[in-house]
Amino acid sequence: MKEKEKAEVEAYFPDLHFVVENDVVYVRGSFALMFEGRVLDRYSVELQLARNHPAGLPVVRETGGRIPRHLDRHILSNRTACVLIPDERWRLWPVGTSLLKYLTGPLHSFFLAQATVEEGRPWPFGQWAHGAKGTFQFYRELLNTSDLRMMTAYLDYLAAKKVKGHWPCPCRNGKKLRDCHVNQIKELRKNISRKDAERSLAILKVAGESAIEMTEANAPQ
Repeated sequence: MKEKEKAEVEAYFPDLHFVVENDVVYVRGSFALMFEGRVLDRYSVELQLARNHPAGLPVVRETGGRIPRHLDRHILSNRTACVLIPDERWRLWPVGTSLLKYLTGPLHSFFLAQATVEEGRPWPFGQWAHGAKGTFQFYRELLNTSDLRMMTAYLDYLAAKKVKGHWPCPCRNGKKLRDCHVNQIKELRKNISRKDAERSLAILKVAGESAIEMTEANAPQ
């Protein structure tokens, strides 16, 4: 953790404090929800920064016991918050972006949504479902298809060490990749890591058709 980044975060969020334990950096304290310079609400939080920060995502825990530990609220039984789908990181907090951008971006949106739901209102930004359902919803929106076989074909290519132009296009129209969606595959491989693609592919393969047999959650706008 760079001292400049630490100072930047503590200047913006004076009630958050950095602590190092066993060579792991934690950010703990009261996380303020802000609007036009005014504090709307607060949550007690702990962020455990990845050892390879900022390449890895922080582990976020809601420590005040305010949010129910329920998947519908995106909180696991160990208080860990599901702030974003790793595959979507490139949209919300690209690798190399500062920790402050994470706090004021996806983390702020996560807790603002929680506060809104507590008031009995719907999720303000929409939401992906949890687990396989959410993975399916994300790739359905990204690839503009509900075809699970096509979706997993794309993920096969995103998870592969190398992709060759003479391979069949994952859109399954019979053309070779180089004559069809090669540019799309290149862009997706640039944005989504092989590790994340491998994980999502495994999740969808295990879930199978049950991933799409669901009550749809509102997809983010």
